[in-house]
Amino acid sequence: MIFNDMKTIQSPEGIALLMENLWLRHNAGMKQSPNNIFMVELPPPTEEELAEARLNTHDISRPDDDPEELFGAWI
Repeated sequence: MIFNDMKTIQSPEGIALLMENLWLRHNAGMKQSPNNIFMVELPPPTEEELAEARLNTHDISRPDDDPEELFGAWI
């Protein structure tokens, strides 16, 4: 599918304005544009954000992954 009318948003302010516009149109009962397709260009993550993401990934303990929790016990 090719989107010729895709708009690009490059700033947090642009995203905030888009969300506000969509919400106000929704609240007013106005019809939304059928081509609400946007490309949001996010900045690359900082080293601090990468380190925090790595830390959070390792800290996540998922008890659902334990076979004994899933099946009661190993046979």
